[in-house]
Amino acid sequence: MKVAIDINSVLPLYSRGWISGIGRTTKELVESLDKMDNLPYDVVLLSQNTHKIDGTKMNTRFECKHLSLPHKPWMNRMIGMTHLREAITHYDLLHIPHNFEWVRKPERTVVTMHDAMFFAHPDEVHNHAYAQKVYPTLARRCKAILTCSESSRNDIIKYMGIPEERVFVTPWGYRDDLFYPKERKKTGNPYFLMVSCSMGRKNTMTLVKAYEKFVKNDPTHELVLVWPNIPGEAWDYCNQTHLRDHIYITSAIDDERLSVLYNEATATFFPSRYEGFGLPVLESMACGTPVVTCRNSSLPEVGGEAAIYVDPDDTEAMCNIMEQFEQGNYKKEDYSARCLEQASKFSWHRCAELTSEVYKKCL
Repeated sequence: MKVAIDINSVLPLYSRGWISGIGRTTKELVESLDKMDNLPYDVVLLSQNTHKIDGTKMNTRFECKHLSLPHKPWMNRMIGMTHLREAITHYDLLHIPHNFEWVRKPERTVVTMHDAMFFAHPDEVHNHAYAQKVYPTLARRCKAILTCSESSRNDIIKYMGIPEERVFVTPWGYRDDLFYPKERKKTGNPYFLMVSCSMGRKNTMTLVKAYEKFVKNDPTHELVLVWPNIPGEAWDYCNQTHLRDHIYITSAIDDERLSVLYNEATATFFPSRYEGFGLPVLESMACGTPVVTCRNSSLPEVGGEAAIYVDPDDTEAMCNIMEQFEQGNYKKEDYSARCLEQASKFSWHRCAELTSEVYKKCL
């Protein structure tokens, strides 16, 4: 029996140097499956682009098949009307790990839906109206759905009317060879960190406004934002005279640098309004760094009793937490042990094991 995994979300790593969260999770899943012995099925990695960048870049033991065609929505829809994927891979089960794809045989397809944000917390920026219309066409007909949290599972069942027995939770993990406590080397000012910034549900500007209140007392703590492609309006706001020497913005960075940022931060803030999982929460805790986040969607599943919780609109509370860290009333070392204990409940190996079990049920 053969399982084909679509890895197109991973390939931008080898062309532009960075990938989205979906690409990261797909990469970690494939690499963790590669480390498992005696898989009762063969795996083939399926890629598609005109640049000849294929699955061999991942250096796994798995067979790789490549379609030298544009990876564009119009082309994918055409491919979905043909037997091309079946012909090139001879799969018994196809895994689409990026929410949706046009496929000819949904009854032989497993899809990972990372969340139901397009129903639960829609916005115009990400064309969620299209997702609401199209994504359920695969979800309702595929063999099984994988998702990363109980919260996402409940939303998928609720908003798309999927039977409970067809939706499986396979929680994400973290790279324990990268995200772990390291000796602090930073010699400059202490800082708070936010990763995965945006103008929408990530709620970054609310955090910036909380920090703006905090900075009026001339604190030592700075604010570091990991924000690729920051919009001009956000840049202008952060570059105001009273903020520009206190807020630092960096674009996409690799995991090694990200690990250093987590380790050297006093705390990671992640006041998101909705998450399918919340990797920054887990990765920060794995480094022993306290996390300030919100009690919504999947975040309490990941943060457990180790996180500090705040309302996503409460700038006063966020500012107060910053003050508590500034004054030493909250100490990083007081939270590190419980953060590490909570993070230890998650691993990519476990995610791969659970995913493999779903494959076996569907074959």
